[in-house]
Amino acid sequence: MSRVDGKGIALLLDLDDCNGCFSCEAACRETHRYPYDEDWMRCERREPFLVEGVLRQYHLVAPVLDKCAACYEVNSNPLCVSGCPTRALKIGSLADMVKEAEGRHCSIFTA
Repeated sequence: MSRVDGKGIALLLDLDDCNGCFSCEAACRETHRYPYDEDWMRCERREPFLVEGVLRQYHLVAPVLDKCAACYEVNSNPLCVSGCPTRALKIGSLADMVKEAEGRHCSIFTA
């Protein structure tokens, strides 16, 4: 396993803001026109659950980050990010995404 050196990109997902609309998945497929038997970006809907007595529902984005890195090189504001209606998805350097996530309920994926 290689260590994260911070030189690659990172994709941040705000778990509180994502509503599971599949816009990121549709945007990725629209941008790259890959076949339907491939997944480059997938939105996984989760079942609602209780956290300290409060009903929470969150969804998880599952990107294929080597594809994201190649896309990010061409456009630093890809359609999956700019088309997110809740602005739950962000992309940039790992250091920037760590700062962005501070104090928030987020997942960070790195490539």
